[in-house]
Amino acid sequence: MKKKKGLIIGIVILLLLLGAYFLLRYLNLDEDNTEEEDTTETVFEIDAEDISNIQIVSGENTFDFSHGDDTWSYVQDANFPLSESAILDKVSSLTSISSSRTIENPEKLSDYGLEDPEVTATVTDTEGETTKLSLGTTNDAVSGCYMSLNDDTSKIYLVDTSLKTNLQFDLSDIAVKEDIPSITGSTITSVTIQKPEGTARLYQDSTSETGWTFADTDGSTVPADSSLVSTYTSNFSALAWTDYVTYDLSNLETYGLDNPTVITVDYQVEEEAEDSSSEDTETSDDSTEESTENTSEDSEDTEEDSTVTVDKQMVMLLGDQTEDGNYYYGKLQDDTCIYTIGLSSIQSITDIQKEDFLSTKVADYSFADLDTVTFTRNGETYVASKETVEVESEDEDGETTEET
Repeated sequence: MKKKKGLIIGIVILLLLLGAYFLLRYLNLDEDNTEEEDTTETVFEIDAEDISNIQIVSGENTFDFSHGDDTWSYVQDANFPLSESAILDKVSSLTSISSSRTIENPEKLSDYGLEDPEVTATVTDTEGETTKLSLGTTNDAVSGCYMSLNDDTSKIYLVDTSLKTNLQFDLSDIAVKEDIPSITGSTITSVTIQKPEGTARLYQDSTSETGWTFADTDGSTVPADSSLVSTYTSNFSALAWTDYVTYDLSNLETYGLDNPTVITVDYQVEEEAEDSSSEDTETSDDSTEESTENTSEDSEDTEEDSTVTVDKQMVMLLGDQTEDGNYYYGKLQDDTCIYTIGLSSIQSITDIQKEDFLSTKVADYSFADLDTVTFTRNGETYVASKETVEVESEDEDGETTEET
């Protein structure tokens, strides 16, 4: 009887323990779902055309952008050359924001970098309603960063890191960069480098034995080796501005552009020929009309395939080097802005002299084309002559032919 009673007590205790286990497990799951939910949801969404203003604060930078008449402008400076594609990229990243995890009732905002957010973006719609997005610490383990909405600290969202990185930029990153013409080396006919100390020029020259002449700053000229010219002119094919500096051209001396080095490149491009034909006058003569139509069709076919060579010119102005010595300040002659450009790419163009174009070949001949060669060695003169020998050979048909 005692054994049976002990067994019953043991079973009851076991059931109580199992019940306590499942109860605790249920409570823990409920707590986890309340504090941190791994569910993807859209936490902010707006159509781009419904945005009227955006303010972005990143570090010490504050940028305000206004949207009106289908264009964006930089509020702090209406004359700033804002790149439409650059600002639309920022706007696009704000139109739909999804969260992969929601953390409710966080204990410390500092654990998520939201006590002092790294980036904030305030979006104002056309009705005047504003939404503030605060972005904190990046969680590299899950490629996300923490965000709060409208300073509501009861919920923290884990959003894609790209949202924050896309909103961290400098003013120069969103400025229009005017293009430098991409010039193929083989199309260049002349390059002039005008420096304060003198002018050097490389140009095509039909009277030169190489087809090119280099005129140095001292006025001396030499035939320029065509292969060395090709190597040099290839430097113009990939020139590009590095960073925007300013659109204010009133203080050119600040950048050394009041007395610049001037690079002038003359080159040629192939363009489609303009249609200069006029409409044929209608006549009552059917045969004349038919003849005219046929002639017109032939002319149109020819014009569709025809191109013309057009002379072009690029003029670039270069000023001082930047403080770090890695770039030059510069602009194209007709540009409205000043930019920086890489030091090495410019020096390979401007730092030239006649020795750079002198051929290292002793003679530019094919030995097979020579009939006689005379040379002297140790006081002895030797003559080598090409001798032509005729050799008879028999082909497959048994016919004899002479070969030289």
